[in-house]
Amino acid sequence: MDPMAKAFEEAKKNPEMRKKLKVKAAFSMLLFVMFLGVVFITVGTAIASKNGSFLGMTQLDFLKLRARYGIVMMLLIIIHLLMNRSIMKKELEMLFG
Repeated sequence: MDPMAKAFEEAKKNPEMRKKLKVKAAFSMLLFVMFLGVVFITVGTAIASKNGSFLGMTQLDFLKLRARYGIVMMLLIIIHLLMNRSIMKKELEMLFG
């Protein structure tokens, strides 16, 4: 069994940990959905730059959307890193220690 799967199974039995895992899982899903938006905006920008527009939006429209979306994504990534800083710390110790 995967060590992470085992850790998650043990955490599911603890109500407090289960609550934290649900919050992290919901946040991870939000990040994934937002990432799909980034992919769409990037493809739209590329197509609009070649054809003049994509789905009624010009390249400039996509660039404006990308700028706003980028700020939201940066904030979500910072929150994600803060939520998972203990895991990251242990991973960095394994990598460099």
